Amino acid sequence: NFCYSPRTNQHSCGNPNNFCELVVQYMCGDLVRDGTTTNTIPENRFQCDRADCNNDMEYGMHENYEYYKECRARQRNKGLYTADQNMKEEAHSTRQNNNGNRRGYECPEERDYYPYWHPTPWRDIVVFTNEPERCNYYKKESQNVKNKGYCKYPDNFLAFKEAKGQKAHMMNNKEACESTQVEHGGEMVTPKWVETGSWNSAAPDCLASPWSRDNHHGNNKGGYMNSYQWTVPDDIIHKNCVMRLRYNITSGEMTNNRFVEPINHEFNAEADDQPTKIDIATMHGLPVENDRGYYFKQDPVVEVFNFENKEHNKKLDLEVTLNTNQFGRTFEDRTHVFEIRKRPSDIPANAVIHNLNVRGKRGNIVQTYPGVEYDFQPNILEMNRGDYLHAQWTGANSNPGNNAGQGRAGTDRSNMVLLRERTWEKEGEEEGHGCYACNYPVILSDDINFMGLKKE
Repeated sequence: NFCYSPRTNQHSCGNPNNFCELVVQYMCGDLVRDGTTTNTIPENRFQCDRADCNNDMEYGMHENYEYYKECRARQRNKGLYTADQNMKEEAHSTRQNNNGNRRGYECPEERDYYPYWHPTPWRDIVVFTNEPERCNYYKKESQNVKNKGYCKYPDNFLAFKEAKGQKAHMMNNKEACESTQVEHGGEMVTPKWVETGSWNSAAPDCLASPWSRDNHHGNNKGGYMNSYQWTVPDDIIHKNCVMRLRYNITSGEMTNNRFVEPINHEFNAEADDQPTKIDIATMHGLPVENDRGYYFKQDPVVEVFNFENKEHNKKLDLEVTLNTNQFGRTFEDRTHVFEIRKRPSDIPANAVIHNLNVRGKRGNIVQTYPGVEYDFQPNILEMNRGDYLHAQWTGANSNPGNNAGQGRAGTDRSNMVLLRERTWEKEGEEEGHGCYACNYPVILSDDINFMGLKKE
């Protein structure tokens, strides 16, 4: 069962401009939902219906309330590179999210780093990397095949702390977990380190990152959007599933040593007014300790020209617009809820099913950016005799009200019609992908049908 997932990414992949990795995952759950409002699900459970945010269907939810609360209380990984950012102590604070901003119930530390070291509800589909030699590592560390550890506290530990108005502190590693005690139910107890979470499924696919250019939400070299053909698993049947795509970009300053020397906490600034220990100077032929400002820090001022007699020449200083929380950062996008259904009983188990979807939304080219106006996905689909086609698409009632198009403002609807056959012979794979004067639907007759449906 093939599902074709198109994508664009703002920053380049598969070329030397930066280091890029993309991770595609999915999750399913009984309470996973889109919700009926675009307001963010509350962090304070008493703002939800019956103080139960997990079951308040007004709000969309992927990860659940307890997942975020544990992240909010868990000590962040102190071994990570945080540059010169002012960090909070918990896992909701990361270098690119140092103030702990919340988006749904996701854990910012888990969002920004892969593979993550604690259990998550996400299953891996595919990893794209600029360095395919890292694939064995990604496959081995995937939660698809490996348990992840976490510090298990007594049941309702966080709820009791919340009821008392107390802040909880949870450990993030085995040694600290097993050497700490917490008060619970009037007595001191020791948490337990638990290894769990493996999905016991195949390791994710891992491929070289396909080429894309900088600052361009568009097609690849072949004229189509980069896409991945996902074989939908037949052992997961669920009505509430979502997919997410994350991509990490890392600038050349970080990857000068091709990650031979890990970028970790040892490169962090020692104080707020100090630069990081990322070596920029030697890349430009200067000593590490220099007086020309070539340091990796927030908005450095550098002296480009080396005047021999500075007393008689004016300096030319340039400020480099550099935000250390964005040099090496993760972007994320998620889908709405979709359903994975059981294969119909009248379709052979070994038959291939191709999913044909509609992508894009109502509006003109500017209004739909960085998406597109309506189009098929995949744009070109070639099948073998005996394959099956599953055509499906959806609309929306939350499209911007002033977007161009016909019909009631704010709605998004599409349909599918059969056009007449191509008007020239297909001479090669990249030729003959259209036809002239094919804007009107073909007239259905006894000799022409649309997906098996004749005019009667």
